Amino acid sequence: MEQKYQRFMLFTIAIVASLLGAFAQSTASAQSFGRRMGISHHTLPALANATFLSQTSRGRQLDIAVGLNAADTAALNARIEQISDRNSPLYHQFLTPAQFADQFGPSQGDYEAVVNYLTANGLTVTAVYPNRLVVEAHGNVTQVEQAFGVKINDYIQGNQVFFANDRDPQLPPAIASVVSSVKGMENYLALHHHARLHANSHAHGASTPTGFTPQQIATAYDFNAVYNQGYTGGGQTIAIATAYGFSPTDVAKFWNNYGIPAPKYSTVAIGGATRYIDTETTLDLEQSGAMANGATFIVYEAATPSLSTFESVYNKIVSDNKASVVTTSWGLCEQQMPSAYLKADSAIFAEATLQGQTWFAAAGDSGSNDCGTSTLAVDYPSSDPNVGAVGGTSLTLTDGGAIASESAWSGSGGGVSTVFTQPTYQTGPGVPNSGKRQTSDIAFNANPSTGYPVYFNGSWAQYGGTSFGAPHWAAIFALVNSAHGNRIGAAGPTLYGLANNQPVQKLTAFRDIVNGSNGHYTAGTTWDAPTGWGSPDVNNLVQDLK
Repeated sequence: MEQKYQRFMLFTIAIVASLLGAFAQSTASAQSFGRRMGISHHTLPALANATFLSQTSRGRQLDIAVGLNAADTAALNARIEQISDRNSPLYHQFLTPAQFADQFGPSQGDYEAVVNYLTANGLTVTAVYPNRLVVEAHGNVTQVEQAFGVKINDYIQGNQVFFANDRDPQLPPAIASVVSSVKGMENYLALHHHARLHANSHAHGASTPTGFTPQQIATAYDFNAVYNQGYTGGGQTIAIATAYGFSPTDVAKFWNNYGIPAPKYSTVAIGGATRYIDTETTLDLEQSGAMANGATFIVYEAATPSLSTFESVYNKIVSDNKASVVTTSWGLCEQQMPSAYLKADSAIFAEATLQGQTWFAAAGDSGSNDCGTSTLAVDYPSSDPNVGAVGGTSLTLTDGGAIASESAWSGSGGGVSTVFTQPTYQTGPGVPNSGKRQTSDIAFNANPSTGYPVYFNGSWAQYGGTSFGAPHWAAIFALVNSAHGNRIGAAGPTLYGLANNQPVQKLTAFRDIVNGSNGHYTAGTTWDAPTGWGSPDVNNLVQDLK
């Protein structure tokens, strides 16, 4: 009897243990895959006009970039104000990446929780970063759907077939509270470069160059006086944020053709080795290398122009913190992007400002209607307040090489952001007090008809576009930093401060562009949307900021 009782008790205990184990697994499952919170503003605006086709293939492989919130956004923004305020004791007290991570990055525990969550859902974590702002992961559609509580479907809009998530990501509350964005669940959006082939130029079939040479640009915009003082960008590193690669033979041919000593450069592959060479990457290195050949260049090459890969490019540049100046000429209409995507990148650009990096981006080549529709729109990332937006002009020169005329180019981007609030630095004569970020900030020659030679894939062609303004302004700020003896900091506070005589402009640093239009906005005295404060007098700018 006693033995039967003992066997009964052991059996009962086993059943209870089994039930408790099942309950524990059920609870864990509920925590991981049950109760969830949505992360808003992640669905494509394009879905509103797209037609559902079918579920996306379950085995399709996706590269995901998960962005995390900064620990204290209010404190982060306050520090940006202080670091740019000439009256603050923290003025130009730039942070290292480690200091940023300690003060403003997500906690190590939160970061590890996100990594562990992705791994638990079958995704392979492919990259982590010391600033803890981004986690990269790889997996198939089934795994991504399970991790983020979405369905990924195929859609068609017009002639474009694409896949996309059908709703905002859904995550367990503890994970959702620290995640700002999830990129890589769609292939509808990709950044495009802002280089425009001149209508009368053969697409890389010419044996001789046409367009403004580096020497003509140096004379027109007063680079030469800076060179004569011994400043060519020495001690500075310029990062080029781009997609695809370039041919070393092409860039060497360009510099050699104009008698320019080749600068030092290296490459960093992001998202895998690139399989292509690209006009944009080539011209960025050729042009900026020609104008600041004493600088060192690092070309951060994204394997694709996807938004998730470019987020990794931005974050790698900031985390490395090797570059004092950064240029990018890849962008996208701001209103085509889910706003959560911009939020994640914004934390990266904020870190760049706190580290004293100067970022420039092309303002776009579609005038005041960057989406290509009748709706007013601006280009991203130039619309981010921590990035300098470079608009475009049409430039003509006298026989002696001086500027004969300069007006706003009709294709120049510029207008009002629908996402970002107006930064406190963005004030001054002509600047609208709209409460929203305004672009452009400054300008440079961009009209393809008054454009530049590019040597690509073994031959010459003439190009224009605001793609040329960003690398030129990056070269200018490498010269500024060389003369200043240190990093001068973010473009916006520096340029608007100078325009508002803080410091006092002893020499006129900007060529005010008063004619021309980009469609809705017209150039005029002082600041305007197509050209910002205008094009540079490089020597005067360097002397004022020295």
